[in-house]
Amino acid sequence: MGAWFGTDGIRGRAGQAPLVPAFLRRLGRALGEQAGAGGAPGAGPLVLVARDTRESGPGISADLEHGLAAAGARVLDLGVVPTPGLPLAMRDRGAALGIVVSASHNPWEDNGVKVFGPGGTKLLDEVEAAVERRVAALGGVEPDGEAATGAHARDAEAIDGAADYVADMTKRFTGLDLSGLALVADCAHGAATATAPPVLRALGARLTVTADAPDGRNINAGCGSTHLGHVAEVVQAAGADLGLAFDGDADRVLMVDAAGRECTGDHMLALLGPALDQAGALSGRTVVATVMSNLGLERVLAGAGLTLLRTPVGDRHVLAAMREGGFALGGEASGHLLFHETPPGPRLGGHTAFLGDGLYTALRVLEVLTATGRDLAAVIDAVPAVPQVLLNVKVAARPPLDSLPAVTAAVAEAEARHGRDVRIVLR
Repeated sequence: MGAWFGTDGIRGRAGQAPLVPAFLRRLGRALGEQAGAGGAPGAGPLVLVARDTRESGPGISADLEHGLAAAGARVLDLGVVPTPGLPLAMRDRGAALGIVVSASHNPWEDNGVKVFGPGGTKLLDEVEAAVERRVAALGGVEPDGEAATGAHARDAEAIDGAADYVADMTKRFTGLDLSGLALVADCAHGAATATAPPVLRALGARLTVTADAPDGRNINAGCGSTHLGHVAEVVQAAGADLGLAFDGDADRVLMVDAAGRECTGDHMLALLGPALDQAGALSGRTVVATVMSNLGLERVLAGAGLTLLRTPVGDRHVLAAMREGGFALGGEASGHLLFHETPPGPRLGGHTAFLGDGLYTALRVLEVLTATGRDLAAVIDAVPAVPQVLLNVKVAARPPLDSLPAVTAAVAEAEARHGRDVRIVLR
């Protein structure tokens, strides 16, 4: 990780370094220059900016747009749009760069900057490093505690990105009829609020919507994919067939069945992997997941003749493995699934397209359920949950694990004793 970019962009407490105006404007300028700007204002490459519903989002967006415009970029502000909607818009409009202001499933006080390069793909590490060097040359960041203001003149044209997203997603699933299902959609008071309900209703679902009144501070608060108890209560009270719970920026989804039981990303991969394989669309007969996915998923896939390829934690690693191996499906137990987009969207410029979208994931699951007549309870029951313990240990130092003979010997002894019935992950 760099000085400011982490595993998923730049993230921190809004109004505190680095999310302060001086840094954000310098970051915008550096990103504009990286995208090829540098000429007359507005005559440079197209850059799209979107955000979730946090109260700090408009100010941060405006400061970034100020820097982008100063570099000569032409900027379109999409407003509140799910994070995965930005790459879709970039491909459709041929944008050189895209920025989402969001801290995903974090509380409202936090915010972040996620950057996408040509084709809607996340920036490579070396590109992020080059951007950081340029920001440092422009002055870096002063820890002045000043909140993002957006008080300068508007530097971007505003368009309704949510409407475009709804039209795009509805068109992708025109053959899906949800009229036989009663659904609950928990929008986490986030970016799904203006997008998930209209798409689900357009496809015929009998829909109950909850956590759909964002006020800037209630995003992810006691609702959404990080608090499934809320959607479970609504599902049971409404007598619905199942519930969908999105996170703040709507790139992930978890589900609950009619009884309120949790359906994780592992359950969804166990359903979708064999379904794609039967359709001849699972390249390499392989599903990609992280080391945190339950052993039960591995067993279910093996029973269907499929391979589970494990990666380090993080969607970035899942995506990298999918790209390298040409695989079509991957994801995390958190509900962030990735699909190879088939056919690729327009104007990709040679880039392979992947889609990691909570609503898209939910609709792919619902597609299989309606086609097979199964319910979500059967999907959950099909994946045996092997007992799993996650233990965090405070340490004084973090030497390479393979340099600790007592640890490696203990792991080897446990694996020898239990064989394939145990998985030990040290990180």
